[in-house]
Amino acid sequence: MNKIIQLIDSINKGIRIVLAVSLGTMSVVIIAQVIFRYLFHHTFTWAEELSRYLMVLSVFLGAALALRTHSLIAVEVLAENISVAKKRVLKIIVYLLCLTFFVTLLVVGISMVGDVSRQLSPALQIKMSIPYLAIPIGATALILNTIVVLLELIMNKNTEKNGETL
Repeated sequence: MNKIIQLIDSINKGIRIVLAVSLGTMSVVIIAQVIFRYLFHHTFTWAEELSRYLMVLSVFLGAALALRTHSLIAVEVLAENISVAKKRVLKIIVYLLCLTFFVTLLVVGISMVGDVSRQLSPALQIKMSIPYLAIPIGATALILNTIVVLLELIMNKNTEKNGETL
């Protein structure tokens, strides 16, 4: 099981690189768009579209990394008032529900990629299946990171969040 966790953590390193490139590209494109619009009175028709697609990809990949590091926002009113053992069981149930949602997202995302494969994006003129790939890619990353978190909970590894042992 430790090898599975190490493998997924290695994949997360690649995700961090893709995320950095995506956010960097989006920033450069938006800044260039603003400069060209106001200084040269010229716009790139594709800038907003590319930025939107990169933002969607960034949200999915960022959510996967945040899930792995326990950085997602959570409502913990119930969890604060129960014992550690019950808290662990509650977390396992919550992550299993999340896993179910992410698997559904993957299945629907793959279907959507097929559905839009013949369409072209308005400005970039690329197949719409390319930007829609962010859904199954992101869902896969979320599934893998949920599995790691579940494995760590089941193996009773102490994970810390803000100095608190979970």
